[in-house]
Amino acid sequence: MNADNNYTHQQGFNLPLNQSTPVHQLSFGQAGYSGHVYGSPVMQNVDMNSRLDAICMKLDGMCDQLKKLDLMEARLSNLETSAKTIKSDVENLKSTMSEMDKSMTFINQQFEKNKSDLSELQKTVSHITSEAKETELFIADEISELREELGSLKERHVDLQARSMRDNLVFSGIEELPPQQDGNGRPIGEDTERTLSEFLATKMDIHDVGFHRVHRMGRLIPGKTRPIVAKFVMYKDRERVRKSAKEKLTGSNYGISEQFPREINDRRKALYPTYKNAKRQGKRANFVMDKLYVDGVLIQPVSVQESQPGQSDRNDAMEVGHRDNGITQATTTRGGQSGAYSGGRGRGSRGRGGRGSRPFGRGARSSRSR
Repeated sequence: MNADNNYTHQQGFNLPLNQSTPVHQLSFGQAGYSGHVYGSPVMQNVDMNSRLDAICMKLDGMCDQLKKLDLMEARLSNLETSAKTIKSDVENLKSTMSEMDKSMTFINQQFEKNKSDLSELQKTVSHITSEAKETELFIADEISELREELGSLKERHVDLQARSMRDNLVFSGIEELPPQQDGNGRPIGEDTERTLSEFLATKMDIHDVGFHRVHRMGRLIPGKTRPIVAKFVMYKDRERVRKSAKEKLTGSNYGISEQFPREINDRRKALYPTYKNAKRQGKRANFVMDKLYVDGVLIQPVSVQESQPGQSDRNDAMEVGHRDNGITQATTTRGGQSGAYSGGRGRGSRGRGGRGSRPFGRGARSSRSR
């Protein structure tokens, strides 16, 4: 450029050149230009300036390209970093896939093992189910047999209770004496046997009757009279007293009844409407324990309510009249109370007390008799 300036100055060109101005921006004929243009040297100078302008433009283009190369280098650096990251991620994925392959292999092995175990379990469950059905049938048969045996034992127990009460009679309406005290102030219980003996002598004109035991039934309740249960020594004395009740106690507030277990009383109560209808029709009807015979034919009850377990020792009293030619006239009272003979029709009216007692023996509650 210095050579060009010197050349221009030597040729008589007076150009105000700026060192910072690009060569391609210079033009001839500007203000301050003076001199003469000579033919060939001037044209050569113009041609050189054009070339310089072209070179400068190329240099500027190369600078732009270099800038683009710098940008591309930065992008390549970023791509290289990303590629390294991707490579690391790929390695991690490969490791993870390898672990997953191992896990899938283990899972497949466990699945096959579980499948085999499930098949064995299904076979075992099927076998157990079959055995359970057989056991259920066996238990059902055993329960049925046990129920039959229990029913048989219960009937035997009821029969034993009835036999233990065979010599018993229940007396209702006999006034109970209040408790007294001896000379030391200790309470003295009622002499129940003496009270009953006086009742038989004064009300029924029956003497010289022996008893095994005589006692009141239930707890002492003020204002209420408890019935008396008596176990006779001789069965014939018991029958003599029972048969005399129809004649001696009719129209009174006293009652005499046989004592039965609760189960037998429930069965007799269920059969009593049939017994009553048969008597109205003039048929021959009589009770034998818990069985009813009408004209010699055994009558089955429509519905017999058995007593609840654990209550078989709570007995109701059934009032029984006299027997005439094998025909028993009997009346039952509601709630298990004994009835007293009254009225000319022979029907029993409800007396006081009259709840059934426990059989004599173990578990029986009694008052000490003298």
